Amino acid sequence: MESASYPFVPLKSPTTEIRLVRFLKSGSTLGLLERFTLGSSVCPKYIALSYAWGENRFSQEIIINGHKMSVLEDLAPLLDIICSETHLRENWWWIDSICINQSDDEVARIERNAQVDNMGKIYKNAVEVMGWLGQGDAECEIGMQFMQALSRHKSHLRKRGDVSLVRSLGNEVGNPKKWAALEKLLLTPWWTRVWTLQEYIVAVRFTFRYGRQSTDRQVFMDTISVIDIWLKNAFNETLISSRAFHSVWVRRRILHLYRGTFSMTLLALMAYGGNSKASDPRDRIYSLLGLASDQSMIGSPIYEHDVCKVFTDLVISFVKYYNNLDILCFAGLFTPSSVDTPKNNALPTWVPDWRTLTMPSVMPLMVSQSPKSHIGNCRAPPDVHNTEPTTAYSAGDQDGNNVARFSTDLRTLTCQGLRIDFVDGIGGLKIDHGDKDNTEYDWNRVYDCVYSSSSINKPTLSDPEMSPKLEPDIALQLMKHICLCLLLGRKDRYLRYASPFGYLLDEFYALCIAALRNERLHPRFLDWFQRNKNLHIQGYTFEEICLAASLPEGSNLVDLTDMSNLQSFLSRFTDTTKWMSRRLMTTINGQIGMVSSGTQKGDQIWILLGCSVPVILRNADDTGKFEFVGECFLHEYMQGLAGNNVRNGTVKLEDICLV
Repeated sequence: MESASYPFVPLKSPTTEIRLVRFLKSGSTLGLLERFTLGSSVCPKYIALSYAWGENRFSQEIIINGHKMSVLEDLAPLLDIICSETHLRENWWWIDSICINQSDDEVARIERNAQVDNMGKIYKNAVEVMGWLGQGDAECEIGMQFMQALSRHKSHLRKRGDVSLVRSLGNEVGNPKKWAALEKLLLTPWWTRVWTLQEYIVAVRFTFRYGRQSTDRQVFMDTISVIDIWLKNAFNETLISSRAFHSVWVRRRILHLYRGTFSMTLLALMAYGGNSKASDPRDRIYSLLGLASDQSMIGSPIYEHDVCKVFTDLVISFVKYYNNLDILCFAGLFTPSSVDTPKNNALPTWVPDWRTLTMPSVMPLMVSQSPKSHIGNCRAPPDVHNTEPTTAYSAGDQDGNNVARFSTDLRTLTCQGLRIDFVDGIGGLKIDHGDKDNTEYDWNRVYDCVYSSSSINKPTLSDPEMSPKLEPDIALQLMKHICLCLLLGRKDRYLRYASPFGYLLDEFYALCIAALRNERLHPRFLDWFQRNKNLHIQGYTFEEICLAASLPEGSNLVDLTDMSNLQSFLSRFTDTTKWMSRRLMTTINGQIGMVSSGTQKGDQIWILLGCSVPVILRNADDTGKFEFVGECFLHEYMQGLAGNNVRNGTVKLEDICLV
C-alpha cells in the first residue's frame, strides 16, 4: 500500500508552492490538505515535522479531503497525538510524506525535485519544527526528565575537574539508570538520519517530542555540553557510549556555526556528518544543500539520475567549479572496507562512495584544512586575536591550469602528476572508534606492521654479522622526522599552523622511553608503540632509534597520561592516529611519512597537479592506469617542492589515468 493512491492536485509552481495539512479529529483521522504560496501573506503559520521514515511501510490510512491516504506506520502514533491535543490540532502542518506527492509519475518526480530543493526554506519559514523521536515509554520519560535535570546543572558541572562538586549533586546526576534512559533517547533513529540535520539546524524554534514528553532545543544543547564536560573529566565514561554521543555532538556544533553565520561547504558537512543514514543514498548530498555555502556548485537535486551518476557528478562539478582535485581524497575515507561490504565496482576509485558510514570528525582529512582546497571543515573560525599566519598544504599548486579531463563514460579521470616514491614499510595501528559491542559500523580494525626492506642511509660494514652503530645525532634527527609526521607538520589539531622541526619532541621522546621501560602511560600510545617498534626506518628499527637518541640537557618530561591539553603531543597524536586513522610509513628511498590505513606495500606516492597533498595510488592493471587509495603526508613535499622542481626543469609532469 502506498500513499500514491491519493489523488494529488498538482502544484501550480513546485518551486514556490507547498501543501499544508490540518487534522480535524482522531479515530479514522480526518484532515484537510491545501496549497499555499510559501512565504506569502496568505500562507498560514505552520509546524514542520522532522522525523525518521522508519521501514517505509505505508500500512495506516487516514482520510484527507474525503479521500483515503496511506501514511507511514511510524508516523501514525504522532497523528493520534496531534488529533488528541487541542493546541497541536489547531495548527497547520508540513509533513513531507503527506504534503509531497510520493508517486513515480513524471509530474510527481518534477514536484519532488523542486520540493527537495526548497526544503531549507520550508523549515526556515515554519513557526516551529517538531522533532519526533518516537512513541516513547516509561524509560523514555525518565530520559527526557534527566535531560532537563542535566540542563539545570550545567553551570555547576562547568567547574571542570571538581569531582567533589559532581558527587555532591547526588544520585540525580550519577544514577546509571538515568544515564541508560538518556542513552536510549540519544540512540533513537532520528539522530542519525541525514535529512533531520538540516531540519534541526535551520529551524527558528525547535522542540523535541518523545511520546507525550516534550522539551526544547536549548535544553538539549545544555545537556550535550554537560555530557561533554562529563566525558572530558572522565567522571565515569561507562555511563554513556561514544556512539550515543557523537551524532548529537555533531548537531550541536553545526548549530553553533550556523548561528554564527559561519560558512560551511557541502563537503565539510558531508564529512562531518559521515555517520548519517539515508534511505536514498543520493540524499547524503541533497539533504545538505540548504546548509551549504556552495550549493550552486551542483544545482538542484535530480532524482532521475542513479546513485553512481550523482556521486560521480559531484566530483566532476567540484573539480570544474574550483579547478581543484582535493575532493579525490575523500575517496580514501568514504570507501567500504568491511569484508561484509565489498567495494561497489560501479564507482571509479576516485569517486567517494558516500554510502559508507564514517566516524564524524571536524578534521577528517588534511585537505579539509586548506583554504586553497575550497573544502573547509566544521571547526570554529580562527581566533581573531591570534596573529600567527596560517599555512595551507600546497603540494600540487595548479597555477590556474585545468587540472583534469574526464572520459565520455565518466569512468576515467586524466590529470598530470609526478611520481615521488614507493611505499615500503607501514606501521601497525589499532583503530578503535566505536563501542566494542557495536557491529553496525566498521570503525574497529587492526592493521599489522608491514616490514620495510630498504636500508638506505644505513652504513655497511665489511663483516655482515656486525651491526653498524646508530649515532645519537642521526637518531635524534630521525626522531624529529617521526614526531613531525605524527603531527602532520602542524601545531594544532585543526592543522592551521605549521610546526617547527622538533616541535613537541620532548613529549614524544618521553613517551617512547616510558614505553620501552613499560612504565605507566596512556594505553593508546603504548599500544601504538608496541605495534611500531619493529618498523624499519632507514635500516634501523624504531626501537633502535629511540634507544640511540638522546635529548639535549634541560628537556622537560611531561605527564604521560594527561589528555586534557589539546596542544600536547599525546592529544595531537590521538587526532592523527585515532580520528584520522593514519599509519607511519617509510619509502623505498628512506623517506618518512603518514598514510591512510588501507595503504599497501608497493603503492606509489604521487603529487597530482591541483591536489593540496601527496596521494597514494595503486596499479590497476597492466595498462598503466591507477586506482586511488588516499592522501599522504610527506614533509618535504607538502609546500610545493614538486612544483618548484617542475618549474626549474628538474622533473617533468606525466599524464596519469585514474579508474
